[in-house]
Amino acid sequence: MKRSKENNVSRRNFLKGSGFIATTAAGGGLFVASNPELEAAPATAAPKKRTTALAQCPYCGVGCGTIIQAEDGKIVSMRPDKDHPTNYGLQCIKGLTAAEPMYVDRMEGDPYVRKDVWAEWQKPNHGNIEYISSTKGSFDEEHFVRVPYHDASDMVARKVVHFAKKYTGNSISLYGSGQLTMEGQYLENLFMKGVLGSNTIEANARMCMTSAVTGYFATLGSDTPPLAYDDIEMSDMVMHFGHNARESHPIIFWRIADYKKKNDIPTVVVDPRETGTSKGYEDINSKNHVHVPILNGDISFLNSIAHVLLKEHQDVIDWDFLKAHVSGWEEYVEGVQNDYSPEQVQDRMGGVNHDVNPEKIRQVAQMFADATRKRLARGKGKQDGKGTGGVIIMWGIGYNQHIHGQHNVISIINLLTLTGNLAKPGCGPFSMTGQPNAMGERFTGGLTGRLPFNEGLSNLKHRKHMAKMWRIPEKNLDTAASSPNPGFAVGMMERALKDDLKAMFLVYATHIDLPDQYNLVRPALLKTFNVVQEIYRHAPNNLYADVIFPACTWGEVNGVYISSERRINITEKAVQGPKGCRPDMDMVIDKGKEIADLLGMDGDAIFPYKRGEDGEYDAEEVFRDVCRASVGTDADLTGILEREKLDGISPYEQLKTLRGIQWPAPNYDSAKSGGTKRRYMMQEGQWENRPYGYFRTKDGKVNMKLCKQDYSQRKEITKKLMEFGAVGGKKDHYTIDNQDLIIKARDMGLTPDLPDEEFRGIPWKEVPNDKYPYWMGLGVVYEHFHTAKSHRSPTTRRLVPEMYVEMHSEDAKDLGIKDGEWVRVVTRRGSLEARAQVGGTDSIVKPARNSVPRGYMFGPWNLSVADSADPKKNKWLANGISNRCWDPVSGQVDFKKLAARIEKI
Repeated sequence: MKRSKENNVSRRNFLKGSGFIATTAAGGGLFVASNPELEAAPATAAPKKRTTALAQCPYCGVGCGTIIQAEDGKIVSMRPDKDHPTNYGLQCIKGLTAAEPMYVDRMEGDPYVRKDVWAEWQKPNHGNIEYISSTKGSFDEEHFVRVPYHDASDMVARKVVHFAKKYTGNSISLYGSGQLTMEGQYLENLFMKGVLGSNTIEANARMCMTSAVTGYFATLGSDTPPLAYDDIEMSDMVMHFGHNARESHPIIFWRIADYKKKNDIPTVVVDPRETGTSKGYEDINSKNHVHVPILNGDISFLNSIAHVLLKEHQDVIDWDFLKAHVSGWEEYVEGVQNDYSPEQVQDRMGGVNHDVNPEKIRQVAQMFADATRKRLARGKGKQDGKGTGGVIIMWGIGYNQHIHGQHNVISIINLLTLTGNLAKPGCGPFSMTGQPNAMGERFTGGLTGRLPFNEGLSNLKHRKHMAKMWRIPEKNLDTAASSPNPGFAVGMMERALKDDLKAMFLVYATHIDLPDQYNLVRPALLKTFNVVQEIYRHAPNNLYADVIFPACTWGEVNGVYISSERRINITEKAVQGPKGCRPDMDMVIDKGKEIADLLGMDGDAIFPYKRGEDGEYDAEEVFRDVCRASVGTDADLTGILEREKLDGISPYEQLKTLRGIQWPAPNYDSAKSGGTKRRYMMQEGQWENRPYGYFRTKDGKVNMKLCKQDYSQRKEITKKLMEFGAVGGKKDHYTIDNQDLIIKARDMGLTPDLPDEEFRGIPWKEVPNDKYPYWMGLGVVYEHFHTAKSHRSPTTRRLVPEMYVEMHSEDAKDLGIKDGEWVRVVTRRGSLEARAQVGGTDSIVKPARNSVPRGYMFGPWNLSVADSADPKKNKWLANGISNRCWDPVSGQVDFKKLAARIEKI
C-alpha cells in the first residue's frame, strides 16, 4: 500500500501532539464551575511535608513502577520508578498525570440513598422490599438523601437476602473491575459464589481480555501469557494483531521500538488503520516493517501464513514437537494446506481498501520463517536446542473483541506451536491487558464459571478445596456451579430485562463499557436494585444507583496489582481517603459478614480479618490468605509464605524490595528470585504438588484446533445478528435465546454488522435513513484511559478535549464533510456526535496521528462522558452505537466493526 501524505507521522510529531512531557495545570482553567462534574477540590495551604509510596501505575496493564508523592495527606504527583524492571524510569502521559483527577468531583461523607427508596424502607415492615425507584436515570442531588453507612449497609444486606431467599442467590449479580486490588477481587468472588451461591459475577475484564483467557485455556490449559517483557529484547521479530501499542501500551512500544532501532528486527502490525505504532516502526526502518490492513480476516491470514510455511519453508516446522507434545495438529496441517493458500483467502481480507494480496502474505511468511531460522541457528539447527529468539506475537483488546475472539487467539497459538516459537526465551504468544489489574480478576476467578487459580467452577475437587479455604459450606459452591449465567456480561443484562436478576453490585466498574447502552444496559439497570461503590459524584453508574457508597481509590488503599507479564506488584497506600470513603475491599468484607449472618452462616469465621489502627482491614492478611489457598495450583504462591517464615520478610515487603514477583512462586527459592519468567515445557521447575507436566491441559499437550473462516453465508447470518437491539426492531429479542445463531456466526468467523457499501460515494443527505454504508470502530486514544479519570485531568483533557471520528479524506469529500465539522454517527442502535478528523495527521482535530482506510471510520470510547454523564447533555456515548453480539465462549463483543451512517450536524 503506497504511503500518502496523510500517513506521515514522526516520533517527534507523535510526542508533540500527545504532550509527552507532563505540564503543570495551574489554575485548572479548563474546568469551570458551570460543569460540576469537573470541579476540583479547593486548594490547600502551602505544603509542609512530602511522603512517598510505591505502586503500580493505575492505568493500563503494562504495570509500570510508580512512586506516588503526597503532601499534607493529599496525592500531588507521580514519579516513574527507575528501579522497576518494566519501565526503568519511563512513563507515559497518563501515568505521569495520575494525581490530577484524584480530587475532581470527588465524593465524601455518608452514602447516598434515593429518597423514594429510603422513604419506602422507613415504612412498617420496610414497605415493598422490592420497590423500584421512579427517579433512576438522574444523579441530581434532589433525588438523594444522605444516610449513615451502617444504616445504608443494613438496608442493602436485608434487601439482598430477601432476593436471594425468594429468587435464589443467582438473582444477585456483581459487575467488578480490573482496577480493584487483587485482594478485593478475591473477596468479591468469595462473597458472590461462596456466600450467595451466585454464578452471576462479571467484570469489565469480560469486554477486555476474555478471548485471550479462553484461548490460552483451550490450547495451553491455563490462563495468561507464558512470557516476560524481557523476551522482547531477545526476539528476532515482533508482530502485533489488533494492538496499537504506541497508544494503548506506550512503554511496551518504546521498548520494542528501541530494540528495533538497535538490532533492526522486522516488525509487522496487523490492523485496519495505519496507526502510530505502525508509523513509528516504519520511521525506524521501512524496509523491514509491514502494515497488514486486514478487516476481520485474521484467522484466514494466520492460517494462510501457516500454509506458506508448510509449502515453502518446511525447515521451520517443528515436526518432532508436534508429534510428541501436541494434539490436533494433523487436522490443522491438513486444513491449512487444503483451504488456506494466500489466493484462497482473498475474499476475507477486508475488500478493495484493505490491500492484503498474496504477495504481502508471502512476504510476512518469509519474514516469520527467517526470524525462526535465527533462533534455530542459535540452537545449532535444532528446535529443541538452547536457541533463543524467534517470533513474538502480541495482541491487544481490539484483537480479542470479536464474536470469534477465542478463535483469533487459538489461531495465533497454532502458528507459534507449528513453528516451535511457543513460550521459549524470545518467542511466543503475548496478550497485552487493558487494565492495571485485569490479570488479578482472572487470577482470582472473578467471572462466571471461574474459581481462583485458573480453575473452573465445574472442577469438583477444586470446589472442595476452595470451600475449605473460604471457610464456607461446600453446598454453596455446588449451588453456584449449577446456576447458569448464559451470555456472561451481555447475558446478565438480558436476564435483568427478563426479570431474572433482582439486584446488582457495581464495584469500580462503569456500566458504559458494555455494548448497546440504550436498548440493553440502561433499560436493564432501570429494573434492578443497584448498589454502587464510586469515587466520583457525577459518575454514570450513579444515574441508576439506588445506593451509592463513597469509596477510596488507588493510592488510598493497600494491595497488589498483577501486570500482563504475571508480575505481582505492590500498590501502597499513600494517603488516607476522604472522610467517609472506604476501601472497596473493606466494603465487601462488611457486606459479606452481614449477609452471611442473615443467611445463617458465621460471617466472622468466613471473613476473619481485623481492622488496623487506621480503622481499615489488613490487606496483607488477605494476601496471605490468597497465598495459602493457592497451594497445589499452577498459580502457587506459597513460596512467599515460606520466605516470610524463614527470613522474616513480610509478603508486601518482598514485593516491594523485588519490584514484583511473577507467579507462580511455589517455593522459597522461586519467591526469593522473583518468581517464574516463563511457563510450560518444565521452565517453571519442579515443586511439591505441581499439578501438571509439560502443559496444563488434561493430556499434558498443546491442544491445537483448526479455526475456520467462511463467508459463504455472511449476508444471511449477519442480517439476523443486526436485529439485536435495533431501534424499532423485534421486541424481547435476546441473544441468550439465540445461541445457535451466535455459535454459527463464530464458527464462520463473521462480523456482527455489515455495511450497505452500495450507498457509499454519495452526499450524506442522499443516504436513506435505513442504510448504514460505512464501517465504524471504537477504541482507545493515547492520552486517555477508560472513561472516568483521565478526562478529569487538566493535562490529558487539554491534549484531547473532545470526541472525534477519524475519516478518510475521500470519504469525507463524498459525504460533503469538512475537517473539524461536527457529525452524527448513526447505527441501528443509536448515535453519537463527534468532530470529523479528516486527513490523518493533517487534521486540525486533535490528536491527528492515525490514518483510516476508505470506508472505515474510528472513534475513541474514552471520551464517552467527557461532555457530561448527564443524559440530558451527553452526546458522545460511544457504546450507544455498539452491537451486543458476543463470542459464545469468551463472551466478548465486537466494538470494531459496526455499520454506520454519517450525518452532518
